[in-house]
Amino acid sequence: MADLSENEKDNLQQTLAQSGFRPLNRTERRNIWLHDYEQQDIALQSWARLVEQQGLEIEIMLQMQGLLVFGTMVSTKAYAQFYIDMHERMYRQSSPETADFLQEYYVALVPPDDQPEIGPEGLPTIFRYAHLRDVTIMSAGHKIKVPYWRGMINQVDAFVIGASANG
Repeated sequence: MADLSENEKDNLQQTLAQSGFRPLNRTERRNIWLHDYEQQDIALQSWARLVEQQGLEIEIMLQMQGLLVFGTMVSTKAYAQFYIDMHERMYRQSSPETADFLQEYYVALVPPDDQPEIGPEGLPTIFRYAHLRDVTIMSAGHKIKVPYWRGMINQVDAFVIGASANG
């Protein structure tokens, strides 16, 4: 809102007031965080933090709702860059606006380099997604391979560090 004129700010505040929208207060944000936190596996959160903050790549198997998902856990940045590059090749010449839109989408997924360890709730930042590369997904004897995969960390039932679908 810093770039808006006073009149634009007033109009925006009136529109928000009329819509019934209001930002969450600190207590509400904290309650949401506590709800999310109680569903997290702290060990998996720690691995995700290492991957995101230090750029490590870790061989892992995730068990999720009966599926086994094998791959190398990578940062959100690596995941996003793969799709940015792919969509550049696919759409830049024929549909530049599509390429621009997809680039903006994937760039927005990447947490900032200076993301604080303590979030706006006054509590540690939670990583909500795991990103894997060179993925094999197994279910009831079926096996598929995909280049990249994104899954919700709080949906993981179990994990094994160092596991490989080839071994």
